[in-house]
Amino acid sequence: MAIIGIDPSVLEEWIEDELLASLAAERGLENTRKSRLLQDRARQLYLRDELLSSVYRGITFPDSSDVFRYMRSDSLAYLVERHYYQILLSNESSADSIHERLSSGENFQITAERLSLGQKAGIGGDLGFLTAGELIMYGVPWENAVIEGLGDVAVTSYGWHIFLVDEVRPLEDTLRVVRSLADDIYRERMDAARDSVLEIAALSRDVYVDPALFQSTGQLPDDIDSVDGREAE
Repeated sequence: MAIIGIDPSVLEEWIEDELLASLAAERGLENTRKSRLLQDRARQLYLRDELLSSVYRGITFPDSSDVFRYMRSDSLAYLVERHYYQILLSNESSADSIHERLSSGENFQITAERLSLGQKAGIGGDLGFLTAGELIMYGVPWENAVIEGLGDVAVTSYGWHIFLVDEVRPLEDTLRVVRSLADDIYRERMDAARDSVLEIAALSRDVYVDPALFQSTGQLPDDIDSVDGREAE
């Protein structure tokens, strides 16, 4: 256990689990195909994490010069702050309907208090002063973040958003933005590194997917028919 890095303090739990697993096998409860799949999956995750850990160790955290260079590349997104209000909704049809009403003059803050699902709904959807880049980090498209007045409906993994900006000013809280953006740049570098090694791995390797794994559903998922353009055997 020490050789493979498992804490000896879990030895008792390990022994108990092994006793129970052995008893389950003796009682005929083991699905050997499933056991092999789980073993392969555990090995897969272990090796994946070893590879990515070695790759990530070579990635440097961005310093302030890196961050300011990034900010200057898009001054509209990072060098000004906007006073944002938000209405967050669960479906597109509601968002479109409310956006039409807002465009016709309905009060944004009152509507946010009544209908928004966002955490700031109780204060009229007031998000305070943020850079557009901070919204972009959360998946808001550039054109829906770099706005003045009422923006178009934007969709993210959180739902459907309507943003209003009533004031724009030069960036004041530079430290907050630099810290936040540095983390985002670092994540982007990690994602790029992962994509790079995945591309290398896919160049000369095929992944076989056993159709029997999906017999319980009667069909293969649509995205299993091929891997990187090569048919699964």
